[in-house]
Amino acid sequence: MVVMKEKNKKKAQKELSSDKDLKQLQAERDKYLAGWQRSQADFLNYKREEARRFQKISDYKKEEWILELLNVVDLFNRAKEDINQTLGEFSVAEGFLQIKKYFEDFLRKHGVEEIISEPGKQFNPHIEEVVEIVDGEKEGTIMEVVRKGYQIKGKVIRPTQVKVSK
Repeated sequence: MVVMKEKNKKKAQKELSSDKDLKQLQAERDKYLAGWQRSQADFLNYKREEARRFQKISDYKKEEWILELLNVVDLFNRAKEDINQTLGEFSVAEGFLQIKKYFEDFLRKHGVEEIISEPGKQFNPHIEEVVEIVDGEKEGTIMEVVRKGYQIKGKVIRPTQVKVSK
């Protein structure tokens, strides 16, 4: 009987020790699992942030070459005015205007939008830049658009240059 009690006691201690080990192992497992899950979430957040950062760099580079193309469009606009004033309508002028239209379509396809600024409207410093202040009827009114402005996805990449009344 004493031997039996001794065996039961050892068995109970072994089971108790086994339960403690099991609980300890489960706690350790949960700790490692939680750490792995945090690492996984951190990695996914990092990937998303890198994708956003890459997109910003890409957009910035796109803005640089579009700004260069806008100078070409400006030259076309000036030449168009000169052609209409001096030569009238010639086939050369029509070809020239087709090239201009192609450039404008190209820019539009890449998300470039013209900022609409017109004489008579109120000056908006967020999208327009004053190049000259002239006499006028109402203060802060656009008198003339000197150079068109452009934006991509609502971000101004080149403000419209205007003459404003004082």
